Amino acid sequence: MKEIRPVRLLIAALGGEGGGVLASWITNAAVAAGHVAQRTSIPGVAQRTGATTYYLEIAPDAGNGEKPVLALNPAPGEVDVMLASELLETTRAVQAGSITPSRTHLIASTHRVFTVEEKSAMADGRIDPEKMQGVLRQFSKSAVLADLAATARAANSQLNAVMLGALAGTKALPIADDYFRMAIRAEGKAIDANLRGFEAGYALAAQGNTAEEKSTPVLRAPRAENQIEARAIRILPREAAEIALEGVRRLTDYQNKAYAARYLDRLERFAKRPVADADFLRELARLLAVRMSFEDTIRVAQLKIREGRIERLRRESGTGDDALIRVSEFMKPGPEEIFSMLPPALARRALAWVERRGWSERSIKMKVSTTSVFGFLRLRLLAGLRWWRPRTLRFAEENAWVERWLDLVERALTRDPEAAKAVVATASLVKGYGETMKRGLKNWNLLADFVIEPFLDGRLPREQFANAVTQGRIAALKDADGRPLGALIESLRALPGPQQIAAE
Repeated sequence: MKEIRPVRLLIAALGGEGGGVLASWITNAAVAAGHVAQRTSIPGVAQRTGATTYYLEIAPDAGNGEKPVLALNPAPGEVDVMLASELLETTRAVQAGSITPSRTHLIASTHRVFTVEEKSAMADGRIDPEKMQGVLRQFSKSAVLADLAATARAANSQLNAVMLGALAGTKALPIADDYFRMAIRAEGKAIDANLRGFEAGYALAAQGNTAEEKSTPVLRAPRAENQIEARAIRILPREAAEIALEGVRRLTDYQNKAYAARYLDRLERFAKRPVADADFLRELARLLAVRMSFEDTIRVAQLKIREGRIERLRRESGTGDDALIRVSEFMKPGPEEIFSMLPPALARRALAWVERRGWSERSIKMKVSTTSVFGFLRLRLLAGLRWWRPRTLRFAEENAWVERWLDLVERALTRDPEAAKAVVATASLVKGYGETMKRGLKNWNLLADFVIEPFLDGRLPREQFANAVTQGRIAALKDADGRPLGALIESLRALPGPQQIAAE
């Protein structure tokens, strides 16, 4: 007798994305189409260390009353169809051997839900999405890769319904389209919305959007909306001007136009240097804008009450436009966050007084409801203090740091343009506020004092300048406590200086 080989399908979904409902729809559609179907599931792990997986096997009914023996778990290299609701979880399926170029038809959403490790990294810890998509195309027989979450939002539907439509549109299963629609109707919940999502996903797959092919972008000159933005376009190359425009807009919103003009003054100081190429200026413009918009207590309040935030939270929570939602902000400011809003001299005396009493590690637990009148007014009042920001200790400290960083960059630029780019990149070590900012600043000061300055002063061989700064930055990012960076500094101290080399 001819062996009946089932179609093997694996679903990977995050919590709350309806992976179980998707598996149920597919199973019910297969049974309605006259097949034998079996599904199992394995729960995921908290904190984004793994998705919940659903495994289905679908086999044609022989019609003789005998049921085929179906497996309960997927075997590496044996999955015919893979559905995944998030890009990283799809890539993990490749690592597990569930996606293979010889047989697996892949349908995956390219949107990201960042892991704890990505969010807590000292610098930009996000995994490169282009590389992940390249891996997926390489290891799958065919691939539908698109932002299915965005498609679901556009259709005012859910992600699992869009994924079901994409599955139907690829014709990867021996099931007619109407059986999938019947399964949605039989579920009896949000039928109209789910059918809209199904049709949107079906259209996307049917159009052959299998690789998100990108046409060659047309390079257009950036547009300016005022004189400050026009100045950014005038003083910088086009590639850097695009970033500088965003920096001007960010800093105008953060403080005012005068502050944005100071940002351009600092950039123009380097734009006049012949050795400063477009890549150098682009990265300098990006990191300078980030550092000049440092996160103090006033900035946190600004972001909490920003226009459109409540609507975004409503979308993310899946509530309707007519539903009432309550947003609570949990804050825990310490003495530094509180007293850093005072003038420098007064703030330093207050912090010294707190330290003498051993209260430096204490904090005030606060719960503020952004959606209540009193809570909103508290945050609005705090955000309105941005006029006071230039008079605070935090502003003075950040301004001094930026000036030292730019001085090191300028000195490096006169000696080694490649090393200057590495010095620019060190700004990524300093970010956030509280303990995160303190650890990053400590590592940056170590890197500046014991790596960058010795090279600039000629105490270390120039040819190793750029590489040493880059390695120091990487070492600092590996461990916030600075142990790898300390080891690198010790190794540099053992190097013979230029004068020793000349004497030898």
